[in-house]
Amino acid sequence: MQFGFSTYFCMHKPIGQIVGELAQKGAGTIELSYELPHVLSMDEPFIAQAKGLRENGVTFSMHGPFFEINLGSYIEEIRAISKERHKKAVVLAAKIGCDPLVVHPGYSFLTKRVKKIEDRLRIKFIEDLREITGYARQQGVRIALENIHMPYFFFYDPGEFPELQQSAPGIGMTLDLGHAYITKRTNGSKDPEGEILADVRTIGIKNIFHVHLHNNTGEKDDHQFLEGDMDMKRLVGGLKDLGYDGKIIVESFEIEQYGIEPLLERLKSISA
Repeated sequence: MQFGFSTYFCMHKPIGQIVGELAQKGAGTIELSYELPHVLSMDEPFIAQAKGLRENGVTFSMHGPFFEINLGSYIEEIRAISKERHKKAVVLAAKIGCDPLVVHPGYSFLTKRVKKIEDRLRIKFIEDLREITGYARQQGVRIALENIHMPYFFFYDPGEFPELQQSAPGIGMTLDLGHAYITKRTNGSKDPEGEILADVRTIGIKNIFHVHLHNNTGEKDDHQFLEGDMDMKRLVGGLKDLGYDGKIIVESFEIEQYGIEPLLERLKSISA
């Protein structure tokens, strides 16, 4: 498995400085966030820098846009700009060689309230996801849909993935362990880690394109890593036993608070 860190949680430095420092301090993989403020500086010099790091063994993934967008939105202007921004991320991911491109599901605040509208918006979301996946395939980029822990998103529980994949062939999953843990705890699970690994068996390890790793108490999306109730060692070990050998990206605000070093030490303890 390849462990790394997300640039989204290092906002107070220029993107070029961040990737250089992460690589220098031992991050073998880096997830680029196609969002403000860093996306404004992902220009040709940055692309050249990233390609240079790749030549030295650093691998990249990319998190697609998620600010102020909604695939499948009932507002057609939002839907159109959401697809446009994702396609721009695909192009950049292809230039740098990022694998995969992480995509957030669409959402509706009418979920479980007005079923007729919810169903119609879900159909639009699938249409948009298919369009982006097809576009990405032409560019040689894989799309990995991320589970989100809020039930008004169209991909809430990891166990929903097989049905989504059937509707949008070619997508893989970004298994966000922190989000999945909240979902399982919210739904009353006595063994959330066990249920998450059971979902992975059902989904099939080949369909897990990517993993996000962060910790919490099961109540809110803290994006911590050094603290929390989730048994990260059990989950990482379970994924390894099931044959996962891809990227695992740590998403933690503690990077800016403490630096990367204590997080690297924690990684060693859970991946041993």
